Order: sequence, then C-alpha cells, then structure tokens
Amino acid sequence: MMMRFTYILIALLIGTSSCNDFLDTKPTDFVTPSYKTVNDFELALAGVYDILGNRTFYGDVWPYWLNVSTDIEYTNTGSANATVYIYGPAEANVTDFWKALYTGVYRANLILDVVDGTDLDDGSKNRIKGQALFLRAYYYFMLVSNYGDIPLYLSAKPSINEMDVPRTPMKEVYNLVVTDMLEAEQLVDEVEGGTTEKTVNFGGRISRSAVQGVLARVYLKMAGYPLMDQSKYADALRWALAVKNSGLHSLNPDYTDVFIKYAKDEYDIRESIWEVEFYGNTQGAMQEYTYYIGARGGIRTQDAELGRSGGLINGSGKLFDLYELDPNSTAVPLKDSYDLRRDWNLAPYTYVGTPGVKTPNNDRWRRNMGKWRREYEVVSPKDISTSPQNFPILRYADILLMAAEAENELNGPVNAYPYINEVRRRAYGLLLPQPPNPNVNADLSGLSKDEFRQAIRDERAREFCFEASRRTDLIRWGNFVGDMKAYITWALANGGVEGHVLGSRNVSDRNVLLPIPTYDMSLNKALTQNPGY
Repeated sequence: MMMRFTYILIALLIGTSSCNDFLDTKPTDFVTPSYKTVNDFELALAGVYDILGNRTFYGDVWPYWLNVSTDIEYTNTGSANATVYIYGPAEANVTDFWKALYTGVYRANLILDVVDGTDLDDGSKNRIKGQALFLRAYYYFMLVSNYGDIPLYLSAKPSINEMDVPRTPMKEVYNLVVTDMLEAEQLVDEVEGGTTEKTVNFGGRISRSAVQGVLARVYLKMAGYPLMDQSKYADALRWALAVKNSGLHSLNPDYTDVFIKYAKDEYDIRESIWEVEFYGNTQGAMQEYTYYIGARGGIRTQDAELGRSGGLINGSGKLFDLYELDPNSTAVPLKDSYDLRRDWNLAPYTYVGTPGVKTPNNDRWRRNMGKWRREYEVVSPKDISTSPQNFPILRYADILLMAAEAENELNGPVNAYPYINEVRRRAYGLLLPQPPNPNVNADLSGLSKDEFRQAIRDERAREFCFEASRRTDLIRWGNFVGDMKAYITWALANGGVEGHVLGSRNVSDRNVLLPIPTYDMSLNKALTQNPGY
C-alpha cells in the first residue's frame, strides 16, 4: 500500500532509537534529528505510523492477547495466560504494549519539537504537524484508557534532572488528547472528494474524517467510566455528525465486501475511514504482517493455498444468538438468520484435510472468527502463520452507532433511529441491489431510552465483533466485571462449557485497568501501581 515503501527507510532517520531506550537510560546529551525537507518529515512520520502495525500493538497484542476474551468471543486454547486476564505487572504483553505506545509518543515528539521552526511551506508544515499531533494523542488515548494515570512526555528532549516523572491524572491526559486532536483536525487533509488542496485517498493515512471520528470515540469514553462526564455526549454527537454530514462517507452496501477488500489489498475509504497497514508474507525486506489473522484467528485449515489458520478465535453462543433468526428457515440444526453478518463473522464451516474441503460447522459455540478470510488474499505464497490483511481502526458504521448512542443519551431515541437503522438495513441486505429478504423489516422503533441503550450495545456486538472493541465498550459502559460474571451463568445455562468462560472466571475489579509494568517502575521511581496488582 501507499506508505509501505517508506518503512524500509525509517532507520535512516530514527535508527534504533525508541521510547524504551529514552526511558531506560540516563541521557548525558541529546541531538535532535536534522529534519529539513518534506521527504525527511514524511520518513519520520512513517516511523510514527509504523507503531500501529507493530506486533505489540495491532499486529497481535491488542486484538488477541488483551481483547480476545469477552462475552461474545474467546480463544479455544485453554491456556492460563494473558488472553484470559491472568497477568501481572511483569507480563510481557502488558509491558510491550506500554513500550510500543510510548515509542510512538517519542517518535511523534521528535517531529513536533522541530517542525514549527523549519522553512517548509505552510501547507506541508500543517499536514506534517497535524498527523504527528493526532498520532501522539491517539497513543496517549490508548495509554490513559488502558493504564489510567500515566506520565506525560511532551518533548523528545530528555532532562537529566527529570528522570522520575509522576503519573498525570487521567482527566488531564484526556484534556491533552482532546486539545491535540482538535488542533490536528484543522491541519490534516480531507479524504478524496473533499475541498482541501490535497486529499487522502487511502485508509492508512490520517484524514480529517479520521480525526473527527476518533474525537467522537474519545468523548464517548470521557462520558463513560471512569470519568463519567456526561456533558461529553454532546461533543461526541457533534463530531460523529461532522463525519456524517461531510457527505464523504457511506456504508458499503455489502458487509462482507468490507473485509474482502482488506484481503484483496483494496481501499474503500468511504467505509473504512482509518485502518492499520499490513503487507508482505515474511519474504523480502518490506513487510509488516499481523499474527491476529493466521496464527491466531481465521477459519481453521492447514491448506497453504487457502491460507493456514489456527482457528483459535471463536464467537460465543451469546454472539450467535444476538443475530435475528429467519422464522421461515428450514435449515437444520441451526436456522438461517435475516442478519447476513452472522454467517460471515461466525464461519459456518471449517476446512478439513489438505487440500481443504469445506465442512459444515453447526456448533453455535465453536464457530471460528470468519470476518477476515485468508482464501481471498492476493499475496502469494501465503505465509503459514501471518497475514497481510489490514485491520480497521475506524469504520463508518462506528460513526453511525456512536451518533445513535450519544443522541439517545442526550435526548432519547426519537432522532437516533435513523443512525442505527442504516447499519441494520445494511446488515439485513437491504442496501444490496437484490436483497435476499426484501420484505424483512430491519428498523427499530418504539423503544424506551433504556431499551434503545441496550439495542445499541447489542448492535455494536453484532457489527464490531473481533475488532478489539468489546472489552473497552463494556468498561466504558460501567459494569465490565458484572457483565462478565453474569455471562458465566448465562453461558452455562445455554450450552456453554467451562472452556467458554475462562476469561470471565478470572476477571476482577483490577482488570478494568492494566498494571503499570514492573520494569518501568524500577526505572521511574515516581510511578505508582494500579489497584489490585
């Protein structure tokens, strides 16, 4: 994809420097990199973007190790490790996630320290600064929402007199995130079709819509647990509607095509507003691949031509039951669903043998994650354990559902129905040229505020399962531990077994936040630990 050719050159500018090194050593001198030309800054920006695709972020740790076990999805390995909330301050994945995010902050700061003092034209300077500001803010958002109070570093220049940096209260960190994103929103380009001089035509680059949509997400988080600042619902609605009313985005009429495009290395920036770039097959120099699809998830098969997958990630019976059944279906033992997402997200088959033969899977508790399907990948040969498929950070469906959620919290559901119903109509195939069930009614109506709130939560599960959002949603809705514990009772009464609820068994109040890594606490004596660790 369009940014990939720059990644191989990142080392020319940043070498082996990382935020880890910066935090782990006592500096005696520091030389700011000599960024002068647009090309210099573009290469430096590639280093900031590169964190997104790191194995310790979206490449593996975030979607799998830290988010795979909720009430709608689980890993079938049966292992007693971080995937089921068994971790402490010395856990490698928790530590690596922290370090990756701070590396991204450090690389962004390298740019922000010098860009204003260059001779670049204003347009280039704005685009560079806007992306660096936003990415730094996004990395801080991920840090504060997962670790709570955190140290803030707003310059890449270390001070030998300030090695012990205390944790900044969450509210202040969120305020910084918002401030940086608001500034970035004025500086970055719009997507293709916009009115700015230059436009963004691929999802791997930050656009104004991406900044606006993530601002809506940040404000929704601030309105929920733990800040509980309900005034932020108005801000969330404003920024979600800024994306919607721009006219630059729309739903892909075919839900499955959203994910087939990731496999085929195609962009659809109308739907997929911001995505993580993955590419390559572990052969050659230019590559950044994901373990989440392949080694971990996907439809289980050993067929290299189809694309091998461990099939370790399954949907729960609860997720399966959230999709509306077609009462007229004669399929057995599981009826068909009006909702076309069900049999895409939860694969109704596996592959047996080599070459793989499609074999039906009628166990609603053991259906593999089918959202990303390696059979559509165009890279050849396919690697045995990794995938080049991009991962969505922000889709237009999220814009609509965030608008619906914020509108309901502010004013009730009357004006929120159009947003959620647009997502549901796509899900039921009603946006397709030839709907499979043209007379089915996908629209919601007549719900109370509380009923609509639950409808939003269920819709987000159906739409965004396996996209690393369920745990964070449950936390911001304020009853993460209670919801996970209630799920145990439901699951065991509805066909589930102990292996399906391992994560829920281990969850406690401490898991609302991740632990501050032991290694960093040993270096920064001003750090304190989160409760329960």
